[in-house]
Amino acid sequence: MKNLKNLLLVAATALLFAATTTAQNATPPAGGSQHEKIQALRIAFISQQLNLTPAEAQKFWPMYNQYQTDLHTLRENFKPGAGQQPTAEQQLDFEQKKLDLKKKYKTEFEGCLGKDKVNKLYGLEDEFRKKVQEYRDQKHGGGPGGRGPDGGGPGGPPPGGGQYGPPPGGGGNGGPGGPRPGGPR
Repeated sequence: MKNLKNLLLVAATALLFAATTTAQNATPPAGGSQHEKIQALRIAFISQQLNLTPAEAQKFWPMYNQYQTDLHTLRENFKPGAGQQPTAEQQLDFEQKKLDLKKKYKTEFEGCLGKDKVNKLYGLEDEFRKKVQEYRDQKHGGGPGGRGPDGGGPGGPPPGGGQYGPPPGGGGNGGPGGPRPGGPR
């Protein structure tokens, strides 16, 4: 029960800071309510997984929100012109700036969370991003790109087998008849 109260307090504190940050921006984030829902889920997910204390949350979330804002600004400034692909040099420059930003905030995050929680944080961001993408894929017809659970047509694998088709020479373990004659090749 105490953990639930702490989680609710952390989530409420985080939402307060998220709302304050959003309200301070002159333009609302793209997607409005959808974006806000995802942000609220991100806050709850990270807070729970890191097991943030109320004191940690109070220091961490304003800093994390600024980090997200800086990442967003970096992405916006990177966008090439309409219909243009960024050059390899531009892509590498963007990745370096993103890495520099992560390193800067890593040091700041460690000041309020400690190294162990910060190490876990970066993995949690990727995990959350994957969960959101999986949800979107399922919502829009299944697997990657909305093409079904295995990336094939709606609701099924691509023709010829699984994600990459059948292995050379037929089924993986010899097909319905069992192992291939003569054992594995």
